[in-house]
Amino acid sequence: MRRTVTLVLLAAALVLVVGLWRYQTRDYRPVFSRVAGTLIQVRDSTGIGRAQDGKQLTEVTLISDTGLEVRLRVRALGERTGIRYPAALLVGDIKTGRKTADVPRKTENLILASIDYPYDGPQWPRGWQWVRYFVPLRRGFLDTPPALLLAAQYLYTRGDVDPERVSIIGVSLGVPFATATAATDRRLSGAALLHGGADIRRMAYYAYADGGPAWVMNGLAIATALVVAPLEPAKYAGEIAPRPTLVVNTTDDTRIDPQAGDRLQRAVRQPKQVVWHEAGHVRRSETEIVAELMQMTLDWMAANGLR
Repeated sequence: MRRTVTLVLLAAALVLVVGLWRYQTRDYRPVFSRVAGTLIQVRDSTGIGRAQDGKQLTEVTLISDTGLEVRLRVRALGERTGIRYPAALLVGDIKTGRKTADVPRKTENLILASIDYPYDGPQWPRGWQWVRYFVPLRRGFLDTPPALLLAAQYLYTRGDVDPERVSIIGVSLGVPFATATAATDRRLSGAALLHGGADIRRMAYYAYADGGPAWVMNGLAIATALVVAPLEPAKYAGEIAPRPTLVVNTTDDTRIDPQAGDRLQRAVRQPKQVVWHEAGHVRRSETEIVAELMQMTLDWMAANGLR
């Protein structure tokens, strides 16, 4: 009897290990595409003002045949010139959301678009809030690549956008979402991954390190990596090729482990441009760093025929 129980427990442990391995290594791109569905309606197109460089800011709601709804802000000339311009999806953090398109001071000839993350709870729940918001937060994370895929569909159809020159720019915590999206949508012409990384467990531990004992923080990092394993950039970064990729990391990063940045750089395949930026981690309020990163991206895009 004892031997039977032992064999059953070993078999259950093996099934669990295999299940976790398959969950962590599974390619979720077909899931992202299925959830994104097909754009069937654009509504509530509203001009809300002007950006720093005088371009028109417009907000629209995108509706998919799967029921997915995405709120999008577009920064464009707002004039009917008959010219089709290059465009990019700009993905920042949850707090900034669709307002990310407002942040750069200048965008030259580039049309920018940013989405609101499909999640409306607190950015980082505290204490018992995790019980209530854990499932919605995870679902919001997993629905973000589909939301970006739907936004890309919209850009391809705009009369002022060149559909052959639509790129994606991921910044900081937006990098995992941008990487998964670029690997899924082969129409995207390139990807810029700025101040991000790969290996979610390492990035989470780096972020949690000062929060308590090492063994507790390591446990939290492992749990975080398991929860968002479908978004692991290391799985998707190599799939952006043969489209060009820009990877920029900082030598003085307080939010992203530099080793995670190096892991991302190694995961991306040629053609790629790798830059170590001598600055701190980008934040919206640090206009000089934002300007430097935007200029690097614009120069890289011009060099690769993306604008």
